[in-house]
Amino acid sequence: MTARVQSLLAQLPHRPDAAPVLVAAGAALAAGDGAFVGGLGSALAARSAGPGGAAYLGAFRELFDLVAAGPGPGAVGLAVELLAMLPPGAWRDFRGQAAALAADRPAADLAAVFSGPASDHLRIRLFRLLELRGADPAGVPAIAAWRTYREREYPPLHLATHLPELTLPRYGGNGRASEAWWPAPGPDSRSGSDSRSGSDSNCLSRLPATATAPAAKPAVALPPFADVTENSLATALGSATAAWSEYSNGRTEARVFHFRSPLAPAATEPSVLRTLLPSMGLDCLTADASPRRRSRLSPAPAVEARDAERVWLLLHWAATNGGAYGGALGEAPGRAAAWRSLAALAGCPDPVTTDEVELAADEYSWFAFAGGSSWFDQVAWDLGVLALSPDRSRLAVLAATDTD
Repeated sequence: MTARVQSLLAQLPHRPDAAPVLVAAGAALAAGDGAFVGGLGSALAARSAGPGGAAYLGAFRELFDLVAAGPGPGAVGLAVELLAMLPPGAWRDFRGQAAALAADRPAADLAAVFSGPASDHLRIRLFRLLELRGADPAGVPAIAAWRTYREREYPPLHLATHLPELTLPRYGGNGRASEAWWPAPGPDSRSGSDSRSGSDSNCLSRLPATATAPAAKPAVALPPFADVTENSLATALGSATAAWSEYSNGRTEARVFHFRSPLAPAATEPSVLRTLLPSMGLDCLTADASPRRRSRLSPAPAVEARDAERVWLLLHWAATNGGAYGGALGEAPGRAAAWRSLAALAGCPDPVTTDEVELAADEYSWFAFAGGSSWFDQVAWDLGVLALSPDRSRLAVLAATDTD
């Protein structure tokens, strides 16, 4: 960090606005000094997660708007680089970011969003915005390539009729899962890089591995919260697994929590979120373990980030195939049940269209979790899904288990 950048950042906590930062950045952009603007953005992003982070994040957002308003594809590329500097979850206003980038700009200038280190959430918003504007985003090679990949790997939810090979956990004598239970994660939505490798390429491998470690101290403060789950909401949340209880030995826990103040941005990281869950009074994580199991099980869950498409596929699988002793709904009723669960997880009102659910689901952060408590039967039918709202003030939980 240069002395000039340090001097600018030192002024922010004592000012009501980000004027010094914007004046310096404007002058640098006019002189073609993108490196200075990038360094300034990097410093602001780094401090946004620390003490007084709101002031630095506010200045970063204004800096992004300034850069995004610049002419030509070069401004777009720099704006995308700025967004990639932010800590995960720090600023999830993808609709606002897309609007700033697309304003008075041809689709061809936006190629960097689809080829650079941008979030798929931003790409989806931008693509839809261009379509609404009457542009032809698919006419830009970089955008067309992204769209082709997206449709192949992540079909739109209302078109996702093909189910990949899915298995729920299979447990050995030590209670650890010997096989994985989730489809391939695909490219990471935050970095655009492909996270698949080796034997983990087709599924989430050995998810419960970290569940055997003792529960860690919460990595960030857990604000006061309230359980706001009404009976009708619990029913909607558990639509995909209701038959597990009705026709078999299953049970479902469906809860929604509202936080008095938003969770810290770091809570969108699975390693942080898993430390908060044991303190929320979830039956699936706090059930007393039997003496036989207590020595090897812990309430600390394993948590992995996922996306709405993968969550929908799992819900569809659970509803379509049923539990240990039946309750398979079949294709069409299973799809409807999966939609009802996804809509409730994403906080959608009833009635709602599938397009509206899809838009809402794109905004949420999604996670799979595997509990280490004895609540989970750990035979073959265990399911855990978390949905965190974009403002990090609402967390929906769906857990289900069944046994033969």
